[in-house]
Amino acid sequence: MSWTELAAPVPGGTPFRFGVVVDGYVQPAPAGEMFAQGRQNDVPTLTGCNMGEGGASPHPTNSAEAFGRQARQRYGDIADEFLSLYPAPTDEQARTAQNESSWDSERASMYLWAVERGKTAKTKAYTYFWDHTLPGPDADRFGAFHTSEVPYAMNTLELSDRPFTEADRKIADLVSSYWANFIRTGDPNGKGLPRWPAVSEQPGATMEIGDRNEPIPVAEKTRLAFFERYFSKPRPPL
Repeated sequence: MSWTELAAPVPGGTPFRFGVVVDGYVQPAPAGEMFAQGRQNDVPTLTGCNMGEGGASPHPTNSAEAFGRQARQRYGDIADEFLSLYPAPTDEQARTAQNESSWDSERASMYLWAVERGKTAKTKAYTYFWDHTLPGPDADRFGAFHTSEVPYAMNTLELSDRPFTEADRKIADLVSSYWANFIRTGDPNGKGLPRWPAVSEQPGATMEIGDRNEPIPVAEKTRLAFFERYFSKPRPPL
């Protein structure tokens, strides 16, 4: 196939949609169907997202006009509700709304997935929101970008030439302890660590880790309810 055919939108969708491909073998059915039927591999799960991904940026450049246009493209008949929750009449407000809506959308998607999983799972799920900026010449540009938590979770800062500080090393010790505990026991919690509640233990919350290490709301209640309606809408199959 040509690249133009590969990049063509799926019916009712957009180019380059990321998602699990149902192949009838490794993935015998859509994930939602698998969870609803309790057919998933029921193991403890730890998953998260980062402050600098999903459309968020340390220095957003969106304009009010562009933010409104993008909202209508993405949310269609519920765009007005979205824009009432994230008002952006000026460029400055649009940039704030861009980050806030990106954070809320990422955390809500992750949280709502975990809630659906929990309806048939016997094991726990733990979610996180990573907020620490990886130091270096690109720090101001990219912030806490996608995968920037990995060197801390693996406690491998010494393998990089970035200008890590003692504060970075303390974060790595803490975060890698969570990961090691989870690998050993299926629970990230342990002695001397701030308590990380499972999704089922503190509904509506996720664990912020990095600079702050405490549970935070996934999103304000009306915003979370909006994303719950949005993500429950049927999507075209891959």
